[in-house]
Amino acid sequence: MAVVLLDASRPDLIPAGAVALLSDTVAVTEEVHPSLLWQLPSYELVGLVPDDGSRTLVSSDREHPAVLERLRWGDTVIEGSTLPGGKLLRAVELMDRLRRLGPWEKLQTHDSLRRYLLEEVYELLDSIDHGTPEELCSELGDLLLQVLFHARIAADASVGSFDIDDVAQSFITKVSYRTPGVLGGEHADLDRQIDEWEAAKAAERENTSVLDGIVTTQPALALVQKLFERLSGVGFPVAAVSPSLYRVDIPFRKHAVGSVEDDLRRRAIALMNQVRDAEGAAAEDDVALRDENTWRKYLGLSYVEEPAGDEPEVVDGPGEVELAVVVDGPDDSPGDKGAIARKKKGKNHKVKGVKAPEVPGMVVVEKWSAEGE
Repeated sequence: MAVVLLDASRPDLIPAGAVALLSDTVAVTEEVHPSLLWQLPSYELVGLVPDDGSRTLVSSDREHPAVLERLRWGDTVIEGSTLPGGKLLRAVELMDRLRRLGPWEKLQTHDSLRRYLLEEVYELLDSIDHGTPEELCSELGDLLLQVLFHARIAADASVGSFDIDDVAQSFITKVSYRTPGVLGGEHADLDRQIDEWEAAKAAERENTSVLDGIVTTQPALALVQKLFERLSGVGFPVAAVSPSLYRVDIPFRKHAVGSVEDDLRRRAIALMNQVRDAEGAAAEDDVALRDENTWRKYLGLSYVEEPAGDEPEVVDGPGEVELAVVVDGPDDSPGDKGAIARKKKGKNHKVKGVKAPEVPGMVVVEKWSAEGE
């Protein structure tokens, strides 16, 4: 006789070659989904009735003892082709069972899983750098667990609930919207794809902040990089970016005075606050910040005023000041020299010929930055 192997992710999908074999009474293994059993004319459950090999065996488990026995007898195997992603459905089902039955899984929340999610990301990055393909596959599986777990927790929420299908739909909607040309077969141009992606993201952020979606708890270097990427895409002036954000100096000392990570993050957040202030002021005037000159106006930097019918007029800031560079004594590393207006032990040296508008602290530094670069 024959063995019909079903796809466990689609239990009611019958291989075309097996349709005729299911018109009579068949033997089934216990894991076959009820949705198929209801459609069968007649069946016998293996284990309750001895399997003498006289009936077609239907199973979704290739490793089931009854299946293995039939294969030893030389039965013909009939199975359909599998599609990529079929095992994801089994993973979803497994996560659901663990959430319902596992004592540890029942207690977990989005917050309690934070440390595990972070650990898995770093382990994945390490496997990309140093691991084998098998290790990379394993770490991706660990990260998938986190996605499935968080989605399953969200499904239990009384307010704002969503499930793994909503997560998948979010991915489908976002990627389809941002890559219409490639997915629609219109082109296969890299630069055009990037432009379409960025334009779609900008449209999603329309009438909101350019900083929306930037996570300030990410590593400081990644935060600065993301911040620069966002600002450079909307015409933000380089003159408004502190030179202290362009580099990281780590003193070679036995006892560190402070956290380089925290210091860089603080500077990045200061720039973000400056951006939000400019956006707020522009919003009050119903002005869109889409070019450098407009940004300069609302940041307090000099900008070009263009009255109708007149020559463009350069509007300066409220004044100019000389900048002081603090050079520390021999206890500091070379990387500590050149800090701007920092209140610490050392000698103040005037930098002649370098001036900046009298604007808030970050902007004063930025003016120096642009001329220094």
